[in-house]
Amino acid sequence: MNFIQQAKQEWEANTTPYPKKHIVRPVVKNIPLIIPELFGQFDKAIALLNWNEDCIEIRKLETLQPRQGGASRLIRYLKCLSDKYQIPLWGHARLYEPDEPFPNGPLLTKTELCIFYIKHGFQLREIDDDASEIKYIPNLPSHTN
Repeated sequence: MNFIQQAKQEWEANTTPYPKKHIVRPVVKNIPLIIPELFGQFDKAIALLNWNEDCIEIRKLETLQPRQGGASRLIRYLKCLSDKYQIPLWGHARLYEPDEPFPNGPLLTKTELCIFYIKHGFQLREIDDDASEIKYIPNLPSHTN
């Protein structure tokens, strides 16, 4: 089993499946296209991840209770997996309209979202007004003799 598979197995053992339906826009012929997505819930936040061969891609990250620390705890857990298995985290800091069930409370602005990732040790590269690329490089393990 490679490091990506080990990290995914640990993620699945420590999260709860959180199925969510995503409405794809634009709607064709007044019929919404609904795609089921399987997030993993950790604490009071959920993440939709891709397990690529060279990184863990954060496709979506949502809090279930805004400004209660759940998203920070989820990010810290993902960083622990990244450090443990030496796998970079990658994704985009982008605002998007969440689908039901909606979080209770105000969501972050684009500036607050970028500050959130920087505060958690991510490198940001501005792409355009709507999105920034985010990257976390795992800490090298310390060796003691």
